[in-house]
Amino acid sequence: MRWLSVFLLLVVAACSVSTATTTPTTVGVTATTTTTQPNTTTTRAGAIDECPPAPYEIGFLPVGVGEAGFNMEEIEPDVWTSVGGTQTTFVGRTDGTVAIAMIRGALPAVDWPAEKGEIDIDGTRAAVGPHPDGTWVAGWFEAPGERCDLYTMVFYPPWNPRDVERVLLSMNRVGG
Repeated sequence: MRWLSVFLLLVVAACSVSTATTTPTTVGVTATTTTTQPNTTTTRAGAIDECPPAPYEIGFLPVGVGEAGFNMEEIEPDVWTSVGGTQTTFVGRTDGTVAIAMIRGALPAVDWPAEKGEIDIDGTRAAVGPHPDGTWVAGWFEAPGERCDLYTMVFYPPWNPRDVERVLLSMNRVGG
């Protein structure tokens, strides 16, 4: 129960941060490439101090995800990716659409309207579940619980729930 109280408090805090920025702007775009990481693009939003990119590698991606880039100028910030001061890493699909947004510096901006499950992401408890907008979302925080220790991972449709779970279970923290 204490964990739930802390989680809800952090969700409220994350929501209050997002309402302070009404017009997010893209500050910069960089390409992220590693030997185990899929083809990704990172963008920074907002005017407050930014968090560094999320320190995770993804060990599993379904066929067609992470194999091609996409045009960052065509990506519209949404309720998940427009939080000021966050760092978002996007993973694309071969058709040029966004498959995953990994956001460091905010918990999910919208609470789950239905039941959510719990999963372990490299030793950290996370909540995960579907949203009415068609996305699947995972949210977690790490100690000590500062703003940059908050994470949201958004899976844009279409996603098989088993693949969402496999991606989350394959994640490894690699630093930062």
